[in-house]
Amino acid sequence: MASARGPYAKSARVRASAIEAAAELFGTAGYRGVTFKDVAAKLGMTAAGLSYYFPDKDALLAAVLQERDRPALAPDTGLPAARSRADLIEATTTYLTENIERRGLPELHCVITAEATSPEHPAHEHIRDRYRSGREVLTETLERLARRGELRTSIAPRVLATLLLSVLDGVELQWLLDPEEVDMREAATAFLSELLAPQEAS
Repeated sequence: MASARGPYAKSARVRASAIEAAAELFGTAGYRGVTFKDVAAKLGMTAAGLSYYFPDKDALLAAVLQERDRPALAPDTGLPAARSRADLIEATTTYLTENIERRGLPELHCVITAEATSPEHPAHEHIRDRYRSGREVLTETLERLARRGELRTSIAPRVLATLLLSVLDGVELQWLLDPEEVDMREAATAFLSELLAPQEAS
């Protein structure tokens, strides 16, 4: 078993580096503006060498998008784990903190989402399904909060889920454009704090 750890660890490191490099390049030039060779060159590898870890550019894009979604959908700390007002605010700020620390991923999200409105784009189904999944998870979370008396609005949870995703996307875009003036965590926390009421003590 010990001999298998070295190659496995190296493979994991190369894959992580490739995902980071691809995210940066896709976020800067868009999916169509980057070649598989570009990603390999950024890593100091040949395209053939990179293909050992990812067969093609589509596979790289899929891995990058999955990494982008990982913090928000983590079962123990992400939105699916939120059971209260405080949980939802914490999960949201944790997600935004991850984005601040890895600016390339939100940049990628904005660029790829705009490109992927075309049904022919390789990320179209992923982005569409990501929003569907996000709405579903948020709807379930907001329904739980409504049952606890922690919603201050009469807007239906499924509609509110769509609006909340739109707010987060909009704040993220403004932060990318003007990070010195826009504080994503402050804006999101203020919005959610007004939207969600603390549970009254029984």
